[in-house]
Amino acid sequence: NRDRKRTKEKERNTMVQIKTTYTTKQPVDIDAPAERVIDFLLDVQQCSKCYPFVDKVEKVDTSNNDTTFRWTMQERRVGSIQMKATHISKYQRANNTVTWVNVSGGNMSSTGKFVITTINNAKCQVIAESTVETDMEIPKLLVDFASAMGQREMAQSWDAYLISIKKTVEAGQVVKVDPTEDVVVKDKTFETVRLQEDLRTKNYQTMVSDYYDIVTETYQSGWGNHFHFAPFSSSTESLESAVTRLEHTIADQARITKDSHVLDVGCGVGGPTLEIAKYTGCKIRGLNITKSQVAICNDRAKKLGLSDRASFDHGDAMAMPYPDNTFDVITFFDSTCHMPDKQAFVKECYRVLKPGGRLSGSDWLQCEKPTEKDIVQFIEPICAHHSCPHLASLDSYRSMMEKAGFYVHIAMDQRQCGDILRNWEILDHKTINTFKALPKGSVDPTIEMMISGAIALSEGARHGAFILGRFLATKDVPRVVVA
Repeated sequence: NRDRKRTKEKERNTMVQIKTTYTTKQPVDIDAPAERVIDFLLDVQQCSKCYPFVDKVEKVDTSNNDTTFRWTMQERRVGSIQMKATHISKYQRANNTVTWVNVSGGNMSSTGKFVITTINNAKCQVIAESTVETDMEIPKLLVDFASAMGQREMAQSWDAYLISIKKTVEAGQVVKVDPTEDVVVKDKTFETVRLQEDLRTKNYQTMVSDYYDIVTETYQSGWGNHFHFAPFSSSTESLESAVTRLEHTIADQARITKDSHVLDVGCGVGGPTLEIAKYTGCKIRGLNITKSQVAICNDRAKKLGLSDRASFDHGDAMAMPYPDNTFDVITFFDSTCHMPDKQAFVKECYRVLKPGGRLSGSDWLQCEKPTEKDIVQFIEPICAHHSCPHLASLDSYRSMMEKAGFYVHIAMDQRQCGDILRNWEILDHKTINTFKALPKGSVDPTIEMMISGAIALSEGARHGAFILGRFLATKDVPRVVVA
């Protein structure tokens, strides 16, 4: 099982080669003779102290005439991948140019040159060019973003490197300058948010379908077939284990058995639906507002040999295409957040459930009584990037269920069950800041939308404005009234 989990996680990553280049935008003036600058650049071990993120630089051959050096960079986090990069380069001088070429032996390569131009006996200018190629295993979701991220990080690092070289040569001692990381934040007003919410509510059917038509393939390749989040029980639990465990918990609490007739609302590509069918042996239907996903679900059910027990329908969960008293259980996994009228959904669940039927599921929520700042800064970006008209709270869900006639057994914040922040661990703070500062249009639009959405979830959850909820409610058995 452990090997299978590792294989699943590896399938969500891919090995890519990231190539980044740097050319000085304008020459750097150094108040020192050209020869002193050249001597410093050729003292590679000393000069390397000016470069950001270096662990150590050492000669490959200890002989005095050797000019080949192994650079070992600091171990760094790139998305969810811990990376230790090394490269070996040979340095040489030709007139007023210091060049380096790559030598095999590292997991990255580096080539480039410094060109030093004399201005007078006490001043010179330096320009630099460099190309770096790195092989790395990264989440598939970040593949199209990685090149742009690497390019920007290299520009920041080299700009800092050249300023450090200037200050060090002029001061006669190492002066290290950290790279700058400007962050772009878009401002919205509370009134603008309300207008956007109204627009999403009005167009929710086409909005949600269009959204999933765009993102489904990327979600499947980068996240799997289970389009929902879950609390992680430990720092080593895999994504597959966490989502499956939540699906089993929701099925167990709803007392689903092989004799149950179940409806899974907002079934995505059928991940939870088919898992519950396998786990319990029940007869289950999936309901989905996105036609293209219904076709995927039916195809997956056939391939898994579950077509006799699992079927899928196209329809709106706020106006379900089923008769009254049809199902024993209704499940939902992070799908009701896409519905503008959540009370209508709950009423429909009550209608199509049999007396004593159970409603069991999880959903995206906002915190209780969010401030205007919470809504503008955290909730609105989540809704805008994930096609959610608006988010409800834990108490509002409980109230809607009770108003429809349900008895609510569970309405809980899933942070009580484990770590929800690990759902977004592929995006560390540096990745987030780098992405925000990238020029508009530098990343594939779909990837840009999806990473922006993941950032919104991560920041909302860290702040506490966004949470994951879990619910269990029972449709009351009608009382017999004696005249």
